[in-house]
Amino acid sequence: MNLLALIAVIALSLILFFTKKTEYKNYKIAKIMSTLLFLVFLFRLFTTEDALNNVFNVLLYDIDTPRNAAETWLFSPGMTVIIIFLRWLTMASLLWLVLAPYIKVPAFNILGQVVGTIVGVLNLVFFEQHLIAMTNNPDMLTFKAIQYLIETALLLFIAFSSFLNSLRNKEHRYSGKEVLWFFLVFAGSLFAVMPQTMMYNLFGYYGEVPDEFTMSHIFVIVFPFALIFLVNILMKNRSRISKEALIAYIVFAAFTQYFYMRRETLEALPLHLCNTAVVLLLLAYVFKIKGFFYFSYFANVLGALAAILLPNYSSDLFSYSVIHYGYNHLYAFITPLLCVSLGVFPRPTLSHMYRAILVFSGYFVAVVFLNAWFNNYANVDYFFTYSDFLTDMFNIKEIQFNHIIEFTYKNLTFRFYWLFQTLYFLVFIVLMFASWYVYDAFFQMSDQRQRLKAKQRLIKIDKLKLLELLDGRKPSEPMNPGGKDMIKINHFSKKYGQSERYAVKDFSLEIHGGEIYGFLGHNGAGKSTTIKSIVGIQSITEGEIEVCGYSIKSQPLEAKLRIGYVSDNHAVYEKLTGREYINYVADLYLVPKKIRDERLNALAIKLSLIDVIDQMIKSYSHGMKQKLVVIASLIHEPPVWILDEPLTGLDPISAFQIKETMRDHASKGNIVFFSSHVIEVVEKICTKIAVITQGQLTGVYDINVLKDKNISLEELYMRGINQGNLAVDYV
Repeated sequence: MNLLALIAVIALSLILFFTKKTEYKNYKIAKIMSTLLFLVFLFRLFTTEDALNNVFNVLLYDIDTPRNAAETWLFSPGMTVIIIFLRWLTMASLLWLVLAPYIKVPAFNILGQVVGTIVGVLNLVFFEQHLIAMTNNPDMLTFKAIQYLIETALLLFIAFSSFLNSLRNKEHRYSGKEVLWFFLVFAGSLFAVMPQTMMYNLFGYYGEVPDEFTMSHIFVIVFPFALIFLVNILMKNRSRISKEALIAYIVFAAFTQYFYMRRETLEALPLHLCNTAVVLLLLAYVFKIKGFFYFSYFANVLGALAAILLPNYSSDLFSYSVIHYGYNHLYAFITPLLCVSLGVFPRPTLSHMYRAILVFSGYFVAVVFLNAWFNNYANVDYFFTYSDFLTDMFNIKEIQFNHIIEFTYKNLTFRFYWLFQTLYFLVFIVLMFASWYVYDAFFQMSDQRQRLKAKQRLIKIDKLKLLELLDGRKPSEPMNPGGKDMIKINHFSKKYGQSERYAVKDFSLEIHGGEIYGFLGHNGAGKSTTIKSIVGIQSITEGEIEVCGYSIKSQPLEAKLRIGYVSDNHAVYEKLTGREYINYVADLYLVPKKIRDERLNALAIKLSLIDVIDQMIKSYSHGMKQKLVVIASLIHEPPVWILDEPLTGLDPISAFQIKETMRDHASKGNIVFFSSHVIEVVEKICTKIAVITQGQLTGVYDINVLKDKNISLEELYMRGINQGNLAVDYV
């Protein structure tokens, strides 16, 4: 009968291929057939307990076990190995074929077609052995035999028909890189659906219980984290649909692996927290139910991690129960995390966690009640809310058994360990909150890493653009050789974040060597924004800024080496001495020791810091710190010296010393550019002045011209402010 089925399936597939009346490529038909295959398979999964599960150690690896392995064998060791691997490949092929019409990735399609066709044929060839492995009964006319025959024939028909259709459409043309990826998908798929009794069948016992942090237990703990890391590495550059396919395969594999073990008793119902995960995650993925997913993300992951760290079994690593326990909690732990890390589900917000807590609360109340009810019929302990497993582990049994509420209803006894169950619930809620902060920390780390990678890509692009603009010249040469002794700001604009408002808009200015250039404007006018962009602290939204011919965007390092900057906050490392701080800055600018010492002593004497230069900075006054920052900004003799509100809060002597230093620096042919909102100060020491109002340049004035024309800078400034004049006034 099995050979007739094989011939019939192949013949039907060939008839469809040659008549071309129906193409299996029609995804509507494909979806119907794949769904039918999955339903037929589920019927067998829920109703069959394989006789093969009891076969022990066919390779005679564990010869020290006091058990006669051969008494458990259904057939020869060689045939047992063949059937085990056929079962394994069949399960993987079935999921590929079921998912291929819904998620159109080449890997599922080609693997399902090729491997599915091969194993379909072999399953019919070894059909009798499969029946014995399932039911220990070779009778071909039983209901189980007919049901399995239908399942096998349907799998072969879908795989072979799809394969023929792909040949017709010449789809099997893949690069070596794609073939390698198919191999990785093949290997990963096999691991996902490994027969849970396979290790027991082939090797007997491993010889160690994976608990209490034995070597096997440590492996069980480390493996999920390593797997998450590996999957993220392999999938980070894959397409969205490939990531969807991975998650789809995982949730279906988790579901089939969980129900691989028969579930017939009350105790076996999927009501343990991690057991619910395999059902909820399947429903969440298939029907896009976010509530189910985020409940699993916050509750099931936590429960699975606890189960991995503190398992409640006492069997050997290779035993059926331990492998089943391991797969169940592995999937409950990694699946939600992979869904978020791969972007299949969006990152949770705090509101998602609150909803997860609400769902968990309903779940917890339900299992507490069901435990009290079902224990009238069987020994049931969903989520460890009824037994002494947890209280014994933490030596707090008295909390559980000294605080009981019990009543009888219709001859049923309902017992509640109210204090233990309340504390258990509250501790789990606290752990869910803690998990939120752990997740959030990882999200921030991931975002920071992505920003860094994006910045590195931009730097690489900017470097290539720079080389193109330099047209063969070295990157250390200025972009604009003609701008050697100047600051050139060309149509500079700046926005912050997603704001539509410009902090500075279309600002253009040229500042030449030997000038003390004042930058005047009211608070919030855009002075600090412009200065921070000139020195490279913040990005430029539009336009270009050149410092000594170097673009601050394309050649930031070269430009910054030519700038001395005094910020408006004068922050310093207060646990250093003044000399240590200056040496630190001098190291950044590559100033030789002999030269830095000479400059430091000269500037310290000039600014009256020589007596305190070797004292801790934390002992300095505000003015002393400000003068120390001035020294640090001049230690490399920059051709461009930029100061942002340098005289704010200084006593008259300190202010005078800094103004004199500004004049001396400009007299050497250097640029001094400083901002202020005090008109009198700017007017007294500057040669030229730029006025900024509401983020736009509104005036450029030569002080000598103003004096010759007897024009008051204050009147010009106030007139521009009062009239809202945004046209640039040059005098």
